[in-house]
Amino acid sequence: MKILSFRFRILIPSLTVLIAVLTLWPAVGRTDVVPVPGTESSAGGATDAWLVRRGLIGHGMIGEQSSSDIMTPPPGTEVDETRQTETRTGEVLTRVKSWNEMVDDDTIYIEVTTLSTYQFEIAFWLFPNHRKGCTMYQWTLYDHGRALQSQFWRNDATVLRLAGAADLPHDLYPDSVPWVAFLRVLDAPHAGAEGVLHQQITPYSYVGQEVWAARSERINVPAGSFSALKVTAQVDIATVMPNWPRFVLHVIKPVVPKNTLYFEATPPYRLLKQEGTTFVGGPQVTTELIRFYIAGAQPVVAAAAVAAGHAPIAAVLRGASIPK
Repeated sequence: MKILSFRFRILIPSLTVLIAVLTLWPAVGRTDVVPVPGTESSAGGATDAWLVRRGLIGHGMIGEQSSSDIMTPPPGTEVDETRQTETRTGEVLTRVKSWNEMVDDDTIYIEVTTLSTYQFEIAFWLFPNHRKGCTMYQWTLYDHGRALQSQFWRNDATVLRLAGAADLPHDLYPDSVPWVAFLRVLDAPHAGAEGVLHQQITPYSYVGQEVWAARSERINVPAGSFSALKVTAQVDIATVMPNWPRFVLHVIKPVVPKNTLYFEATPPYRLLKQEGTTFVGGPQVTTELIRFYIAGAQPVVAAAAVAAGHAPIAAVLRGASIPK
């Protein structure tokens, strides 16, 4: 039974390095699995109440007869559909529908992932629009309409601080992040931009991802032909091994694998393509944009993009302005 989605996780290539970090590493790339928070949990505020009403947290999302259609985008929302395949064999691993919904000054990025005929996942990330990092994350795996596993994560610097542990960055992400997170950490989506993405991997530690953007180039994907900004992400090995000698880290760094991502070079900066490995021991995969459309309308190709759908997608970038 397949229970792991092929979303990005920490990448450590060397067996020697892997053995050295096993004491810090969560099982197969996920942090501890915890029960779904109920409506009576400590979650508070207008945003949390909205998430409960929307069925993203609370008891409403784990019904026995759930299906991938329990979470659908509101009419007028742009939906992106991607397909991920194993690069070597071409086998389809996942199909993902993703979109954004706005709540006050936050963006809720939602993914519905189909793993097999009977298995699917629903996940969301809450992004503040005017600063980096992630505020909240929820993931649930279903099989035959029944919830199997779930993970809930909240970025609260005070609560996450444990005795004896180093301070965690405020611009923190959970161990699992969507591809758009790598665009958010850049100071701006243009060639030469750089940034760092911090992912929490244990209650005591995090790993940094170095992210940089190169020149734009033309690429073709099933959704059409686009001018694409090339973005590369690589684990900062010094954050995994902070006590190792610098000369050792310098030797290891060239063999740390990279993820290559291509984003549309102009708003709404859709993810067009990804190439690389998504988690420790995982296969090389390729993710491509299959199509995008406005919910409630027929799917469209790039040349017929609807301008009204741009703002919600672009809003996930730090500092993006949101139309009122």
